[in-house]
Amino acid sequence: MAPHRILLVDDHALVRRGLAALLHTDGRFRVVAEAGSGEAAIVSAMQEKPDVVILDMSMPRMDGLETLRRLRTLPIRPRVLILSMYDEAHFVAQAMNDGADGYLLKDAMDDELFHALEAVMRGQRYVASTIDRSQVHAAATNPSQLTTREREVLQLIATGHTTQEVAEQLNISPHTATRHRANLMQKLGVHNQVELIRVASQRGLILLPRTASGGGAT
Repeated sequence: MAPHRILLVDDHALVRRGLAALLHTDGRFRVVAEAGSGEAAIVSAMQEKPDVVILDMSMPRMDGLETLRRLRTLPIRPRVLILSMYDEAHFVAQAMNDGADGYLLKDAMDDELFHALEAVMRGQRYVASTIDRSQVHAAATNPSQLTTREREVLQLIATGHTTQEVAEQLNISPHTATRHRANLMQKLGVHNQVELIRVASQRGLILLPRTASGGGAT
């Protein structure tokens, strides 16, 4: 049987090298491409048609969640194994609701990586053994009802972009950007931007950089 084709996506080259070296020790898997950003991941996935994408959750510009959503729209959809430092149930639930086949923590590698890959290749869903699956299930029962465009606007707002900058980034009018922002506040039941970002983060809809005291987001 030919080795399963793997695409590695992480903005840290050192992490990709470590993963590639680990996967090389098992003849069932072959790394066919690497990408350092979500945008590059989409291009590589279209070109290489991997069996599995191992995807970092936290990346600049297009984060792991948005990359995941776009991967799920490809004509030939690869299985996706999220690799993350985030172990909070709402992040895991959001990733699984958005179509991830598995969710693995970066501090639980080696043997568990291969267990996770085996599971997703069998069509099963895998959640890291140290994550409370009951909490993930509870969080998953209240999925986000945001549109793709609202998610894009939300992430740009969370990363500090003004309404004008959101409009320019997404090639929409400032009026449309303002309307999306108002819709977001209504759907999340908030009244200002600070509350919007806080609630969106709590529900796993966006990823915010961790402070130095909490460990860098990678």
